[in-house]
Amino acid sequence: MGEYLPVSVVFGNTMRISSLLFLAASLTLPAFALPTFPLVYTDPLASADPADVVGDPNLFDISSLAFASFNSGTKRFTVEIFLNYGGGTSLSAFSIGGAFTNLNVGDLLLFSGSNIYAVPLVSRDGLDAGDLYQVTGTQTAKQSLGLGADQDGNYRPNAAVWGSSQSATQLGAGTVTTTSTGGPTNLKVTLDFAANDAFINGFEGSSFSFASATCGNDLITGSIPGSEVPEPGTWALLGAGLVGLGLMRRRAA
Repeated sequence: MGEYLPVSVVFGNTMRISSLLFLAASLTLPAFALPTFPLVYTDPLASADPADVVGDPNLFDISSLAFASFNSGTKRFTVEIFLNYGGGTSLSAFSIGGAFTNLNVGDLLLFSGSNIYAVPLVSRDGLDAGDLYQVTGTQTAKQSLGLGADQDGNYRPNAAVWGSSQSATQLGAGTVTTTSTGGPTNLKVTLDFAANDAFINGFEGSSFSFASATCGNDLITGSIPGSEVPEPGTWALLGAGLVGLGLMRRRAA
């Protein structure tokens, strides 16, 4: 018959191995993390992309959009947009004549998997300015302007410019602040809105779109980068290595 180890030795080794196994299992769990802020996206004018602005850049041009910060305590995002807008600092509707008699500022739209989110810059259709909403779809420029199928004209008719207000769910309250810059772009619009956990966890790897006006005459789009958090598979390999080291130490003893 083999020798029996003292109960204290068996119990001690078991506890050490169990601890290592628990650590390894914990390390294999997926981790959610946000990228480093600020995230700045620029939208250069005609010198870089002649097709950037359709029409008058003094009315429609977007200079940049930045996800400036995230407060983990209050779960609030701050977004800064620099643009020219024909309706001025009040973000009022404006007209350029013809079929374009009621142009409004677009929503900040975010896309995360199958989820679509919208932050309106002005209150409309029962949606409050600055608040974060989960929406069931988007409206194109043509739809928001109420134009017919044959009215494509000098704009981007199929650009997504608004989140659909029907069945929209409010996720967090927010504010919109607009100031005059006096620079090449005449407005700075600051959005400050609260988000829920689902939005925050899906923010990494999502994408966004913003139209300076509901005609879609200028758009800025981008993708949110992933953070430098190791993949679950990497954690699993590290955890397995720790367990192996623990077993080797036990044999050596």
